[in-house]
Order: sequence, then structure tokens, then C-alpha cells
Amino acid sequence: MLSLIIGIATFLIEVPDSSILLALRNVNYDTYESVLKTIDNDQIRYIFDSVERVKVERGFVPQKWILQQHSVKIFLSHCGMGSIMEAFYYEKTVLCMPFNMDQFSNAVTVVYRGVGLSLFVPNLSPLESLITPYDYRHYAFTSRDVQEKLSKLWLIAIYQQAVKQLSVEMKHAGGVKKAVELIEFFVEMNGTFDHFIPFEATLPFYQRYLLDLFVIFVLLPGMIILFVLVKYCQRQSKQKIE
Repeated sequence: MLSLIIGIATFLIEVPDSSILLALRNVNYDTYESVLKTIDNDQIRYIFDSVERVKVERGFVPQKWILQQHSVKIFLSHCGMGSIMEAFYYEKTVLCMPFNMDQFSNAVTVVYRGVGLSLFVPNLSPLESLITPYDYRHYAFTSRDVQEKLSKLWLIAIYQQAVKQLSVEMKHAGGVKKAVELIEFFVEMNGTFDHFIPFEATLPFYQRYLLDLFVIFVLLPGMIILFVLVKYCQRQSKQKIE
């Protein structure tokens, strides 16, 4: 929490026309208050005391409505699937701070798609992550990480362009209406899509992967050539002996 607060404050100081809304509940708010009291930097304390720059909400906040506002540019999120989908739909870049479960893989996907950045950077090997999948929650970041990544999302246009493109794709995918249409279509088809199965999926294994052609045009000619070479070498060797 300390690194997060200092990083946010540094960003707000460097970008005078920026502000932030923090939605903190229960333990998170108590931790925020206790950490803030330990900071003796007057500039940082002044920023967080300014209601024009930092607003803290302890109760429910209408997240979807907030994300629709044009004044909102960056969404600092734990990366639950529902939350980041709402953010992308309304063209908001995301700074990921995952806590557990699928949030970590969601954060990796956000970075991969170029629609945000993450304070979480995987540091386990694939084998380690398979054996202990929840060890990711012990990751750490610095205040500099927070400040730099917020600044990149704020200043570099490529992130905004990427999230706008993703938003267009989502809006043309059909949403709930398309989902209902597909469900109704499935019901009318009596729950079967057999005649929609791709042709290649109906082929035997050896035909699907062209193994029959491989045997006829590659393996068999290769064996014939090898047989001829062996016979030729044996004949040459026999002639030398004689």
C-alpha cells in the first residue's frame, strides 16, 4: 500500500491536471489511513488532503457509470474479468494490480494485448506456477513502478489506440443480444450442431494429418532410394573384394 500511495502521489504531482478516485472498503480503507499517517512528506500529504485531486469513497461506487465518463482515462483494477471488460468497452486503459486466481492471467493478457500495463510481473517458471499457482500473490512493486506505468498510460497514445480498437471489436460482437440469439438458435436446432462440424474434423486421423500422403510420397520413396543405395554399396564392396 505504501508504494502504491507514493507512486500515485508522484504521478499526481508530475501531472497537475490529473486527479484520482479511490474506492476503498473496510480493511483496505483502514490500511490506507494507517499508511497515510506514516508518510512525513508534506507534498504527498498535501496532495492526498486535496479533495480536488484525491477523492476517497468508502461505500459502493457505480463502477460502470464512472467508466462511461469521458474524463476518466485510466482504470486501476484488480483485473476481475467483469471489471476489465467494462473498462475496455468504454475505452479505458487499465493498470493491473491483481490479487488472486484468474486476475493474474487476466493481467498478463491485458499487457499482451497492449491495452494496459501491470504492476504484476510473472517471476515463476511454468513448472513452478503449475506446482504453486497461488504464489503469485506475493509479488511486489515499487512506487517508481506505479508512477512510471501511470505516466505511460497517460502520455503514450498507442495504449489508447489499442483499447479503442478492442472496444470497437467488442461493440460489434453483439453482446447480450447476440448471446440470446445464439441460445435460441441452439434450442431450435434441438441442441445439435453436427452439420456445422468442419469437414476436416470428420476425417480419420491419418487423413486429417495427411499421413497417408506422407507415406506414399515421402516415406515409401525414401525407403526405395535407401534400399537401392544399400544394394549399390554392397555390390561395390563385393567387386572390390573379388
